[in-house]
Amino acid sequence: MRNIIYLLTFVLAMTNIQMVFAQETELKLSLKDALQMADETNRQINKAKEQGKAAKAEFRQTNSVFLPNLNLSHTAVSTNDPLATFGFKLKQEITTQADFNPILLNEPARIENYNTKIEVQQPIINIDGLYGRKAANAKMQAVDFTTERTINYTRFEVKKAYYQLELAQEAVRVVEKSLETAKAALQLTQNNLEQGYVKEADLLSAKVCVLELNNQLADAKNAKKQAGEFLAYILGLDIRTVLLPTEKLDQKPSLLQALNKEEDKGMRSDIMAYKKSLEARENMLKSEKMKFLPRLNAFGAYEWNDSQLMGTSANNYMIGASLSWNIFSGYKNVGKVQKARAELKIAELELADYQSKSGMEIQAAKRNLKVAFDRIEMSKMAKEQAEEAFRIRTNRYKQGLEKTIDVLQSESMAMMKNLDYINSLYQYHVAVFQLELLLEKELQ
Repeated sequence: MRNIIYLLTFVLAMTNIQMVFAQETELKLSLKDALQMADETNRQINKAKEQGKAAKAEFRQTNSVFLPNLNLSHTAVSTNDPLATFGFKLKQEITTQADFNPILLNEPARIENYNTKIEVQQPIINIDGLYGRKAANAKMQAVDFTTERTINYTRFEVKKAYYQLELAQEAVRVVEKSLETAKAALQLTQNNLEQGYVKEADLLSAKVCVLELNNQLADAKNAKKQAGEFLAYILGLDIRTVLLPTEKLDQKPSLLQALNKEEDKGMRSDIMAYKKSLEARENMLKSEKMKFLPRLNAFGAYEWNDSQLMGTSANNYMIGASLSWNIFSGYKNVGKVQKARAELKIAELELADYQSKSGMEIQAAKRNLKVAFDRIEMSKMAKEQAEEAFRIRTNRYKQGLEKTIDVLQSESMAMMKNLDYINSLYQYHVAVFQLELLLEKELQ
């Protein structure tokens, strides 16, 4: 019985420990810290970095255009094949006059041969391989620029998600404040009803207002939860981590600095990736054309032959050069050239289209930034006016000069304008981040 009690106590203790570790953890996070964390732990960034390593490894393979190919082998053979037997005796340097006896030549005894061989193949002139190497180098640089663009885009997503979470938190605060005000109005309406100043319908309206705000608060908290989980996901964290942004939405960079920033679309990482891809296509076309030219390669071999394992009693060597020219391959090379030329033209059109589209996006982003900046002041003014109207109506309601429904509508309008204001701040930040991404320059 005592053992059972101990076992149950242990199980309960372990369960409590697991529950403690399963609890959500809070993490205060500045935008700078979030960006630094994303650079290290974001999965898309790490994936892009690994793709860069793969491209570098692929480029290193083209070193075979210059470097030799070295092969070491050891072969063991046992045979009574007439031709092979006589050849192995020659390689082992054990041939005698008796081996020329026709009977022995036709029906030789079994022989064993152990061959150790070193072979070297050295490229000398392979012009198509040289251009293939240049194409691989351009492709590697294109992947590097793509990785850089992935990092910049991920940083944009982190900034947007960071302030999305701050927006959601501010929305919760605004709705909570409105709910407190609505509850106070409900209590005031209840008191006025008891004194005969208002009707039962006014009390019901106040109750409906509180219920609606409770629903809105639940939605706001759910949006906050989702925003926090998405930011944690981008940062490569456990989505149960509760992130607490330390930046505020009212921290705005200079508008003029953003709009007057010089454009240099040609040096942007994504456009540079297109240009390097185009360069790779150009070199691939040259490589296919160069396949019509002859190739010159050198080769050499040194070998040891013996009747014993790993023996080296007899040796020989061979060196030479090979000039090969594939004059006609059934239009295979011609077709490859035509395909490479078409792919080069496609790459040129894609680059021109992407550059044109990028210029259009930059102009649109600048206009959006100007609109977002102007909207901040207008929404701020509307918020202040709605709050003042609500304050006046509340005071008049306490004096019995306003209807309950008018006060509730005024409070709802004040809350809506508060939400519009914080949303305008968020949209302004997103517009700035969008322009930063398109220019690949910090505007703050």
